[in-house]
Amino acid sequence: MSKKPGPQTPTPMRLPKSQRLARPSDYRRVYQSEYWGNTRLFSFNALPSDHAKLGVTVSKKVSKSAVKRNRIKRQIKEHYRTQQDFLAPTELVITAKPACLSADDGERRAALNELWSKVLKWRRWYERSLKTQDTSKQL
Repeated sequence: MSKKPGPQTPTPMRLPKSQRLARPSDYRRVYQSEYWGNTRLFSFNALPSDHAKLGVTVSKKVSKSAVKRNRIKRQIKEHYRTQQDFLAPTELVITAKPACLSADDGERRAALNELWSKVLKWRRWYERSLKTQDTSKQL
Protein backbone atom coordinates (compact mmCIF):
# COMPACT_ATOMS: atom_id res chain seq x y z
CA MET A 1 0.00 0.00 0.00
CA SER A 2 1.55 3.29 -1.05
CA LYS A 3 0.90 6.51 0.74
CA LYS A 4 0.04 9.62 -1.14
CA PRO A 5 2.44 12.42 -0.34
CA GLY A 6 0.88 15.08 1.84
CA PRO A 7 0.95 18.79 1.10
CA GLN A 8 4.45 20.02 0.59
CA THR A 9 5.78 22.37 3.21
CA PRO A 10 7.41 25.48 1.75
CA THR A 11 11.16 25.28 1.65
CA PRO A 12 12.99 27.75 3.86
CA MET A 13 14.90 28.95 0.78
CA ARG A 14 11.75 30.43 -0.71
CA LEU A 15 10.50 33.98 -0.23
CA PRO A 16 7.28 33.96 1.79
CA LYS A 17 4.19 35.44 0.15
CA SER A 18 4.32 38.33 2.60
CA GLN A 19 7.61 39.40 0.98
CA ARG A 20 6.45 39.24 -2.64
CA LEU A 21 4.59 41.76 -4.75
CA ALA A 22 1.62 39.86 -6.11
CA ARG A 23 -0.92 42.10 -7.81
CA PRO A 24 -0.44 44.28 -10.89
CA SER A 25 -1.56 47.27 -8.79
CA ASP A 26 1.40 46.63 -6.44
CA TYR A 27 3.81 46.71 -9.38
CA ARG A 28 2.19 49.88 -10.80
CA ARG A 29 2.52 51.65 -7.45
CA VAL A 30 6.25 50.86 -7.32
CA TYR A 31 6.80 51.76 -10.99
CA GLN A 32 5.16 55.16 -10.42
CA SER A 33 7.65 55.90 -7.67
CA GLU A 34 10.37 58.37 -8.60
CA TYR A 35 13.13 56.18 -7.21
CA TRP A 36 14.98 53.96 -9.69
CA GLY A 37 18.41 52.88 -10.86
CA ASN A 38 20.05 50.46 -13.25
CA THR A 39 23.07 48.49 -14.34
CA ARG A 40 23.94 46.98 -17.69
CA LEU A 41 21.81 43.88 -17.03
CA PHE A 42 19.14 44.98 -14.53
CA SER A 43 17.10 47.96 -13.42
CA PHE A 44 15.20 48.59 -10.21
CA ASN A 45 12.29 50.68 -9.04
CA ALA A 46 11.92 51.27 -5.31
CA LEU A 47 9.28 52.58 -2.98
CA PRO A 48 9.95 53.20 0.72
CA SER A 49 7.58 51.15 2.81
CA ASP A 50 6.87 49.71 6.23
CA HIS A 51 7.57 46.22 4.94
CA ALA A 52 10.02 44.60 2.51
CA LYS A 53 8.59 43.16 -0.71
CA LEU A 54 10.14 42.05 -3.98
CA GLY A 55 8.76 41.90 -7.48
CA VAL A 56 10.70 40.47 -10.42
CA THR A 57 9.99 40.99 -14.10
CA VAL A 58 11.69 39.28 -17.00
CA SER A 59 9.85 40.01 -20.24
CA LYS A 60 9.73 38.03 -23.46
CA LYS A 61 12.09 40.65 -24.89
CA VAL A 62 14.77 39.00 -22.77
CA SER A 63 13.96 35.48 -24.01
CA LYS A 64 11.02 33.74 -25.62
CA SER A 65 11.90 30.66 -23.55
CA ALA A 66 10.06 30.50 -20.22
CA VAL A 67 12.79 28.20 -18.89
CA LYS A 68 15.46 30.86 -19.45
CA ARG A 69 13.27 33.66 -18.03
CA ASN A 70 12.49 31.59 -14.92
CA ARG A 71 16.17 30.83 -14.36
CA ILE A 72 16.93 34.57 -14.34
CA LYS A 73 14.01 35.17 -11.95
CA ARG A 74 15.30 32.48 -9.58
CA GLN A 75 18.76 34.03 -9.58
CA ILE A 76 17.32 37.47 -8.76
CA LYS A 77 15.10 36.11 -5.98
CA GLU A 78 17.94 34.11 -4.45
CA HIS A 79 20.22 37.16 -4.46
CA TYR A 80 17.48 39.23 -2.79
CA ARG A 81 16.80 36.50 -0.22
CA THR A 82 20.43 36.37 0.86
CA GLN A 83 20.88 40.16 0.94
CA GLN A 84 17.52 41.44 2.24
CA ASP A 85 18.68 41.77 5.84
CA PHE A 86 20.94 44.65 4.81
CA LEU A 87 18.07 46.74 3.40
CA ALA A 88 15.53 48.75 5.36
CA PRO A 89 11.90 47.93 4.46
CA THR A 90 11.40 48.78 0.80
CA GLU A 91 9.12 47.60 -1.97
CA LEU A 92 11.45 46.74 -4.82
CA VAL A 93 10.88 45.67 -8.43
CA ILE A 94 13.90 44.31 -10.29
CA THR A 95 13.63 44.08 -14.07
CA ALA A 96 15.99 42.09 -16.27
CA LYS A 97 17.20 43.76 -19.46
CA PRO A 98 17.61 41.87 -22.77
CA ALA A 99 21.41 41.86 -22.35
CA CYS A 100 20.84 39.58 -19.34
CA LEU A 101 20.29 36.57 -21.58
CA SER A 102 23.74 36.66 -23.15
CA ALA A 103 25.47 37.08 -19.76
CA ASP A 104 26.73 34.05 -17.89
CA ASP A 105 25.86 33.34 -14.24
CA GLY A 106 28.99 35.09 -12.94
CA GLU A 107 28.22 38.27 -14.88
CA ARG A 108 24.63 38.21 -13.62
CA ARG A 109 25.84 37.80 -10.04
CA ALA A 110 28.27 40.71 -10.47
CA ALA A 111 25.52 42.87 -11.99
CA LEU A 112 23.16 41.97 -9.13
CA ASN A 113 25.85 42.92 -6.61
CA GLU A 114 26.32 46.24 -8.41
CA LEU A 115 22.55 46.79 -8.48
CA TRP A 116 22.29 45.91 -4.79
CA SER A 117 24.95 48.47 -3.88
CA LYS A 118 22.94 51.09 -5.80
CA VAL A 119 19.75 50.10 -3.96
CA LEU A 120 21.57 50.40 -0.61
CA LYS A 121 23.06 53.74 -1.61
CA TRP A 122 19.61 55.01 -2.63
CA ARG A 123 18.12 53.85 0.67
CA ARG A 124 20.83 55.65 2.70
CA TRP A 125 20.20 58.81 0.66
CA TYR A 126 16.44 58.50 1.24
CA GLU A 127 16.83 58.08 5.00
CA ARG A 128 19.16 61.12 5.17
CA SER A 129 16.66 63.21 3.20
CA LEU A 130 13.92 62.24 5.69
CA LYS A 131 16.10 63.34 8.60
CA THR A 132 16.84 66.63 6.84
CA GLN A 133 13.11 67.23 6.32
CA ASP A 134 12.42 66.48 9.99
CA THR A 135 15.05 68.93 11.22
CA SER A 136 13.84 71.67 8.86
CA LYS A 137 10.27 71.21 10.18
CA GLN A 138 11.53 71.63 13.75
CA LEU A 139 13.15 74.97 12.94
